[in-house]
Amino acid sequence: MNQNRLLIKPEAVESFTTLYEIMTHARDTYPTQTAYRQPEGKEEEQTVTFAGFASMVESLRAALINRGFGGKHIALFGEASIEWIAVYVAVVSGVGVCVPIDKELPPETIVTQMNFSDSELVFCSARGLRKLQKCLPDCPAVNDAVVMRKNAVSAVPGAERVCTLADLIAEGEALLKEKGSAALPAVIDPDALAVIIFTSGTTGANKGVMLSNRNVMGTLRGCARLLHYPETSISVLPVNHSYELHAHLMSCMYCGTTVSLNDDLKHMLRNLERFAPEMSCMVPLMLDLIVRRMKKQIAEKGLEKTFARTVKLSNALLKTGVDLRRRLFKDLLAPLGGNLRMIICGGAALSQETIDFLKNIGIQVYNGYGITECAPVAAVNPSAGTRRFSVGYVLPTMEVRIQDPDAGGNGEIQVRGDNVMLGYYKAPADTAQVFTEDGWFRTGDIGRIDRDGYLYISGRLKNLIILPNGKNICPEELEEALMKRIPYIKECVVMADDANTGLYAVCYLDPDFRASHGLADEAAAKAFMQADFNAYNSSEPGFKRLTDFSIRDTEFEKSTTHKIQRFKIAGVNQKKEAQTHV
Repeated sequence: MNQNRLLIKPEAVESFTTLYEIMTHARDTYPTQTAYRQPEGKEEEQTVTFAGFASMVESLRAALINRGFGGKHIALFGEASIEWIAVYVAVVSGVGVCVPIDKELPPETIVTQMNFSDSELVFCSARGLRKLQKCLPDCPAVNDAVVMRKNAVSAVPGAERVCTLADLIAEGEALLKEKGSAALPAVIDPDALAVIIFTSGTTGANKGVMLSNRNVMGTLRGCARLLHYPETSISVLPVNHSYELHAHLMSCMYCGTTVSLNDDLKHMLRNLERFAPEMSCMVPLMLDLIVRRMKKQIAEKGLEKTFARTVKLSNALLKTGVDLRRRLFKDLLAPLGGNLRMIICGGAALSQETIDFLKNIGIQVYNGYGITECAPVAAVNPSAGTRRFSVGYVLPTMEVRIQDPDAGGNGEIQVRGDNVMLGYYKAPADTAQVFTEDGWFRTGDIGRIDRDGYLYISGRLKNLIILPNGKNICPEELEEALMKRIPYIKECVVMADDANTGLYAVCYLDPDFRASHGLADEAAAKAFMQADFNAYNSSEPGFKRLTDFSIRDTEFEKSTTHKIQRFKIAGVNQKKEAQTHV
C-alpha cells in the first residue's frame, strides 16, 4: 500500500472543521477515485467516485432545503449503502440534524427513538421500509418518508408523502441548475448540533448523544495524525454507530480510501474474499471468530507444530527486515481476500493473544478506545508503533487525566477536547452528571496512562466490585484471565452476590468443544471444568480467587455492537454455601 499518497499534511488536517470540507477535499483531490463499492446480488456491484458521491450530496442538500427541512431532525434507517452515507453527509452539512436509527431494534424502540428525537422525516432502505410500516403510525411528527435504492414505492401508513431517493436527487439537480449555490444551505456552523446518536445500551437505557461537526472532526483529525489509511477497506459494522460511521467511513473519505460495503453480517467472510480489502474496522468478537476459524483450519490439517515453527522462522526473519508472512501464511489469509493487513479494533476488550496471532500471520491490529460521547475515539495505537496490552496513544485532539489513581496508577479516565459531545438530548441532569465541575467528561472507565501517553484499560467503573476488605476488583480483568487459562470458555461474566461475600463466574463454553467432549449436560460440563477452574484459582492471589462458577447453555445477550449487556444478566441473589474449591 502507498502510505505516503494518503497522508494529509498537518496544516490541512487542522484547517478542517466540518464533514462538508472533508467531502469537498476528497472530491477535489481524488475526483475519479472510487469512493464506495457495494454488492448488487452475488456477482454485480454498484460503485461511485468521490466526484459522483459529492454530486449526490449536493443534490440532496438542495432538495431538502427546498422542501422545508432546513433545521429539522431527519431519521436515517437501514443497512449500510452508498445512499445511506450520502444522506448522512448531506443532512449534517448545514441542512439539519441527522438521527441514525439501528435497523436491528424492535419496532417499539424505533418508535420511542423517532419520537424522542423529534424526527420529522425518515430515510429508509427498501428492507427497512417493511419494518417502518409498523412504526410510522405511532410517530405523529413524521409525515414524509424517502425510500433509498428502490424505483417504486407503495403507500406507507403514517406518512402522507413518500418518494424515492432518485426523485429527490433529480429534484436537487434541477434546483442546482436553476439557482446554483443559492439552492444550498448558506452556512454550516461547526459547533451546532449535527447528529444525535443513541448509545447501544450495554449498561441500561439508551441516551441520545448530541454531536457537532467539530466533535466528529476531532476524531477524524486525531486518527489522521496517528494512522496510515490504505487504499482499500471494507465496512462490516453497523453504520448507525459512531465507531463505524466516524472512525471508519468518514476517516476513509478524509484519506481517499475506497470502501466496500458489506450488505449483511452473514456475508462478511464472503465479501472479505470478494472485495479483497487491505483494512477494516472490527470489534473483538469478529476477530475472535476469524482466529478460531484459522486455528480450526490448522488443527484439522494437523499442522499445529508446522505452524508454530513457521511463525518462529517468520519472526526471526522480520528482525532482519525480511517480511515473508503473506507468502508463508497465504492459505490462512486467502479466505479474507489475501490483502487484509490492517484492522482497527475497538468497542470492547480485546485479548493480546488474538492480536499476537494475527500479527504473526501478517495482519496488524490497531487496538483503540472510545465512547460514543467522544465521537467516538479517545485513543488508538498509532502506525508508528503499537504497544502491547495498550488501547493506544491518546489522540492529539484530546486531553486525558486519571482521577484518583490507586497505587497502580489506575483511576477513572476523564477526557476533554474537540471530540467531547455537546451533551445528552433532552437530558440536562444526565449531562451534568457525567461532567466534572471543571469541565472534564467522566468516561466511567478505569485505566492508567504510561509515561509515553499510552492508555491501558482495567475495567468499567459501573462494574467495579469492592470487596469487604476494601480491595477493588475489575471483573473484566478476571474474565480475560479466566478465558486465557481455560480456552474453551467462549464468554464469561464475573460478578459478586448481593451480600458481596464472594466472586462468581457465569461461563458459556464453546459449543463445538462441548459436543466433541460429550458435555451436553450442564452438570457434566461443570464437572469437566472443575479441575481447570481449581488450577486457575491456585495461580491467583487470594482476593482475586473465584468462589464458584456456573455454566449457561446460550450466549449472553448483546448490544448491536456485540458487547455483552451486563444489566440483563441475573445476579447471584443469595449467599453460596461454603463449597469454595479454593
